Amino acid sequence: MQSLKNTVAGTFAVVATFITVAAATPLRAETVSVPVAYSDLNVHSEAGAAQLDARIRKAAYQACGQSDVGSIIKVASCRRDAIVAAKAQLAMNSKAAELQLATR
Repeated sequence: MQSLKNTVAGTFAVVATFITVAAATPLRAETVSVPVAYSDLNVHSEAGAAQLDARIRKAAYQACGQSDVGSIIKVASCRRDAIVAAKAQLAMNSKAAELQLATR
């Protein structure tokens, strides 16, 4: 049983160090995912949180692509939705990690 707990703990540790920015891109028919690592950041500090926010925004720009006059609204909406979803995923990962630590 302890081995299972250690495996689950290790899984949550890995999950909690990456989030994925996924977007249904307006310029392509498929969903594009860009991993965002943050295990090297102290996300509880102002500087770490700002760095993570910058990484999420950069990944959203990569996933959604460049805009032109005809696609500017769709691309902006894609980026906004991708950022919101990534931050929600981050919040869920944080809660899962807290729950895992509480069960130890």
